[in-house]
Amino acid sequence: MEIEEAIKELKHRGAEKILLQIPDGLKPESFNLFNRFSEEFKVVISSQSFYGACDIGNMEVYRDVDCIVQFGHSEIPNIKYTKPVIFIEYYYKAVELDDNVFSVLRDDGIKDIGLLSSVQYYKEMQYVQEKLDKLGYNVIIGSVDGRLKYPGQVLGCNFSSAHSIANRVDAYLLVSTGLFHGIGAQLSTDKPVYILDLNQKSIRNIQPDIDKFLRKRYARMEPALDAKKFAIIIDTKIGQYRKKLAYSIYSKVKDMGKEAIIVTADNINPMDVENMMCDAAVFTGCPRVSIDDGEKFRIPILTPIEFEQLFGFKSNDRYIMDEIVGVDSYSPIR
Repeated sequence: MEIEEAIKELKHRGAEKILLQIPDGLKPESFNLFNRFSEEFKVVISSQSFYGACDIGNMEVYRDVDCIVQFGHSEIPNIKYTKPVIFIEYYYKAVELDDNVFSVLRDDGIKDIGLLSSVQYYKEMQYVQEKLDKLGYNVIIGSVDGRLKYPGQVLGCNFSSAHSIANRVDAYLLVSTGLFHGIGAQLSTDKPVYILDLNQKSIRNIQPDIDKFLRKRYARMEPALDAKKFAIIIDTKIGQYRKKLAYSIYSKVKDMGKEAIIVTADNINPMDVENMMCDAAVFTGCPRVSIDDGEKFRIPILTPIEFEQLFGFKSNDRYIMDEIVGVDSYSPIR
């Protein structure tokens, strides 16, 4: 959706006051965006960083507006948003690729390829599909569950598009510019994952990155085995709210004879956790917090799956990525 279409939709909804959520990379456009929307509505811009369509801010941010406009992400269909949200998707600039970029796939004997991308690279993924089709590869794009909008799309917490075609592909090709989604995809499947880095215009197998990631991750997790006090953290973001899961983990900690507390957080802060004098925490929101930001904390911050594998509630034959399929409806903490 373009800005002018969004304005028409806002008028159709009868909106008068709107909140703009602008990702950090687009914040230099804040004045231009504010001025354009202010021609039609009363506007406020959220200064907070946000983490996708799962995060429309807390109630203090959006309670006084009629509608939210979020840039850079696509709707998560199975979230019941508490205020109307209009998503203006932002796509990565188009990149032309030579045929020889894809030669590594042929050299590795890959014929059936599952294509994946996050929403920012979705149009580029369609271009890559055309290239691969012309080169004679069998390209398969997977279906998704209710948390994703487009076939082949992935989130950092959901790889249903990869699962849906796992038995039909030799490998996956993720159209991206970074490692996080690739690591998640690889940890969610037994098939090789290649990243097509649009900045470098190159393709590589990410298994060496996985080996490095797992060594570091297990080293961060292991001290939790000696923990006596656990904080079980519920993320209050509407698309990451897993209260039932948090209380399930809480019960398991108590059954092990350890101490546990239930904590809520909108943006988890290392100092806030450390001030509670806990030895470890289990974060039930976005797995990116534990995985990408874990080294900011002095104590282990585990995903729910990591906790269950570490303490024997699930098989630990291989590392399992925490994926969010659905979330709880908001309700009082009891």
